[in-house]
Amino acid sequence: MHQIITNLKDEIEKILSFFQEEMSGIRSNRPHSGLLENIKVDYSGSLMPLKQMATISVNQPNSLLVQPWDKSSLPACENAIISANLGVSTANEGSHIRVILPTLSAERRQELVKLAHKKSEESKVHSRRLRDDARKEVQKIFDSKEIGEDDKFKIQDDIQKEIDNFNKKIDELVKAKEGELSQ
Repeated sequence: MHQIITNLKDEIEKILSFFQEEMSGIRSNRPHSGLLENIKVDYSGSLMPLKQMATISVNQPNSLLVQPWDKSSLPACENAIISANLGVSTANEGSHIRVILPTLSAERRQELVKLAHKKSEESKVHSRRLRDDARKEVQKIFDSKEIGEDDKFKIQDDIQKEIDNFNKKIDELVKAKEGELSQ
């Protein structure tokens, strides 16, 4: 029985980790490396995340510096950033790329808030599927008379508590992103 809860927790952690990555990819008013880290760069015939090819650092209040470890990959990195269509401008400065983030308009902020809510709802839907699968598993074990009715309801309560905790964490992350976007 504990295996069902353990598996559920593991899957929930994966969803939460993925959601955190998605939230870091949504641009706020403050530049952060998460905006560029997972952009895929086509270099030497393979796609690699930018974070595996370069150092990404915050330079000024409105820009990031991307310094590739291999200088010959500079054009590929710049093209990947441009192709990602993040609404930023780039400047190739020979040894590094300066990524300038324009100030967000009120309309764009609203779009980003909606995007954050959409991604949170997708994560919650995924967690509900996991909950339903776990409940079906508990029901199968109950039907085969391996556990009693009290145990069945206790495990189902534990499953729901895990989902509720997950939803609370997702809501906190969305609220934090909304706060970033309103600044």
